[in-house]
Amino acid sequence: MQTAIEEYYLRRRGGAAAMKAKQSTIPRALATGTRLACADNTGARTVQIISVFGYHGVRRRQPKLGLGDLCTASVQKGTPDMRRKLVRAVIIRQKKEMRRPNGMRVSFDDNAVVVVDEKNEPKGTEIKGPIAREVAERFPKLGSMATIIV
Repeated sequence: MQTAIEEYYLRRRGGAAAMKAKQSTIPRALATGTRLACADNTGARTVQIISVFGYHGVRRRQPKLGLGDLCTASVQKGTPDMRRKLVRAVIIRQKKEMRRPNGMRVSFDDNAVVVVDEKNEPKGTEIKGPIAREVAERFPKLGSMATIIV
């Protein structure tokens, strides 16, 4: 627990962002235009990131996202009824190594997403491969569907 004086100085230095910085920081390794594997059984196999939800960027800066971030994606490969559709997706795996607060470093073999609906619930019924613990905490339905949580 922090004292009132410590909290005051933390807020002066950077507001809530400075206080959150001590928690897990996930590197934003995936930019718009990146093609990713789809790890569920919705019919999409490869998706391309179009935009990032909640991104308020700087002029001419490419929007980026990391584990647990929500994006709009276009289905590039998959079943004929899914192809060329815009879908919402959550990043569940990324190749870029991330460091957890306990010092453990975690990275995956591939970049992967899961297609979700407007209420951030998965459209598919199963998820192939592991998902990150940070994603399972933020999206409990994805965590309950996953076979392995890393």
